[in-house]
Amino acid sequence: MQRIALFALVVFTLFSCEDIQDNNAIIQGNANDVFLKGGAVATRFDDGTVVIAGATDSEELNITLTSAAIGTYTFGPGSSNGAVYTDGSGESYSTSTALGNGEAIISESNSTDNTISGTFTFNAHTFALQDTLNFSRGVFFKVPVIGGTGLADDPGVAQGMSATINGAAFEAVTVEGQNITGFIVINGSEGTQSISLRFPNLVGPGDYDLALGEFEATYGLDGVASAATSGTLTIISNNTGTGEIQGTFSIAGDGFEITDGAFAVIY
Repeated sequence: MQRIALFALVVFTLFSCEDIQDNNAIIQGNANDVFLKGGAVATRFDDGTVVIAGATDSEELNITLTSAAIGTYTFGPGSSNGAVYTDGSGESYSTSTALGNGEAIISESNSTDNTISGTFTFNAHTFALQDTLNFSRGVFFKVPVIGGTGLADDPGVAQGMSATINGAAFEAVTVEGQNITGFIVINGSEGTQSISLRFPNLVGPGDYDLALGEFEATYGLDGVASAATSGTLTIISNNTGTGEIQGTFSIAGDGFEITDGAFAVIY
């Protein structure tokens, strides 16, 4: 869903003490054992969804909750609640991946001064589960909730495709997943290169031969596509309800070898 309103971002700063020592709005916690503490603000959208947002000059943390009411909000694949952390290199870690999990607990929701307080913790991963971020001992305290318009972004799976092609790194600039007449078709492209995968849409977790029957892969260079003659596709997860799928692959054909392939898309 497209967010229409622009929500405020706040600045995290590093401190040596982990205690809440004042009554100002704060958010704090340990990101892979690095302690962060700073101001916080939340935006409430038309559907009641609340997004707590924080940022440094190069990092961002967004926590999406379906409401500002007191209660427990569980993170994980397929959940409308979740957290997304983006590091300084632009790599995003999401709780909506196959192995993502966590929760936020709103312990206080003050309708008089429009603030929320609570705790959170989560494990998030990059789109193909290569890297993990653990956020522990998270606290948000007296965070002001401001009004927004439109709908908040769904904290769904971060989409992408990466691989090594003939020894060189490939990171898709555009990636697309489609469900076409019983098959999932995934296309990723960067410059003059492209990778396409095609397999049955009801495929479950497991390993599959990518050059056998209904499982196909092609590599494109300068507009010319070459079919893989061998390869393996590993499905990590396929949520047919939300259309989110994640997996890894390796393929080879005439004049090309692709290894360390990984993808996560919504079809």
